[in-house]
Order: sequence, then structure tokens, then C-alpha cells
Amino acid sequence: MSFTFPKIYNFPPFFTKQPNEQTWSAQRQQWVQLILSYCRFHRIWIMNDRGVVLSQGDVESESLEDSQQDVDSTSEVFHNEAIDRQLDIDTIRLLFKEMLRSGDVSPVDGKSKSNSTQYYVNWNRPDDWAAMVLEWIESTGQAGTVLTLYEIANGDLSLKQEFHGIHPRILEMAIKVLVKRGRAQILRDEDGRIGGVKVQ
Repeated sequence: MSFTFPKIYNFPPFFTKQPNEQTWSAQRQQWVQLILSYCRFHRIWIMNDRGVVLSQGDVESESLEDSQQDVDSTSEVFHNEAIDRQLDIDTIRLLFKEMLRSGDVSPVDGKSKSNSTQYYVNWNRPDDWAAMVLEWIESTGQAGTVLTLYEIANGDLSLKQEFHGIHPRILEMAIKVLVKRGRAQILRDEDGRIGGVKVQ
């Protein structure tokens, strides 16, 4: 099964930033929706501000960030070969800035919003992931049990859950939401990493 692009993806002007602010605003919204839908379908967790996929499914390609990426390495979402059109890097960066402002992406470094070049793509927000994890733990009778992040993300019991295979850092963000709500407790190992989670 392959991703179904919207009709506008085959409209050449869609790949050029429109000079009229009102038109650009509508175009920008269409791009954001397309990026989020595409990333959800392909389970893309991290992209950089040039549109290069750095983490998808269980595959992480952080080494890509260190290499010099050319324009051809951008994701197909930004490059329609059938009509020979590609969104330029400056426009991709503008889209990611807009997505950052609206919470559709989060900086990977977690700190410097304005300088970020790598982003977690929030096709589900941390609050949404937290709700899914909480519902699953309660429905499987695991409340009060200490679970590892691996068990939650990759265990047999979570196999049919949308969060199965979730990027570890995104799962941590979701768990922190539960901690803030008083629904979870984080247990750390000697190195300060999350060793387990107890959801109440």
C-alpha cells in the first residue's frame, strides 16, 4: 500500500512559494497537512530542515545530518518527480518554522527552537501519545506494574497499538506528560536514564 498524495501535489505552482500572503497562508496549511499525513503514513519520526528523513520506523540515520546533503536527498513529499517539481530548501525551512510555532514539530535538541535543524514530527502530539499509552496500560491491567520503555514501545502486548515502534525520545515525551499529570512515575538507572515507568 502506498501513500496517496492529494491532487494539489500534481499542480506545479504548489511547489513555488506564492508571493501573495493570503495565498501563501493557504498553501502553507496544505503543505503542513501533507507533511503530517505523509509522516504518519510512513512513520517518519525525525526530519531535518532540508526535508531529509533522519528516522523512520525502526531506522535512524543520524549520520545523514553530518554529511553534505544535496537537494536530491529531500523526501519525496517535497519532490514530485512525475511533474519535475521540487520545493526549494528556503521554503521547506519556512514550513518547519511554521510547524515549530504551531507545535507540529519539536526541536530534537529540546532547547534552541530558533537554531534547530532537526525536528521530531508530531503527527501525534505528546499528549495524544500519552493518552494512548495510558489507555493501553489500563486496558491490559498493567497499572501499577513497572514497565521498560522497550516493553511499551516494542513488546508483544503493544503489537497492535499505534504507538508500537514509537521513537524512544517521543515515548519519553509522552511519559513526561503522564508524570506531569501525576499518572506515572519514572524510575532511573545508575546512569540517570529511564530504567522503567510505573503508571498508576
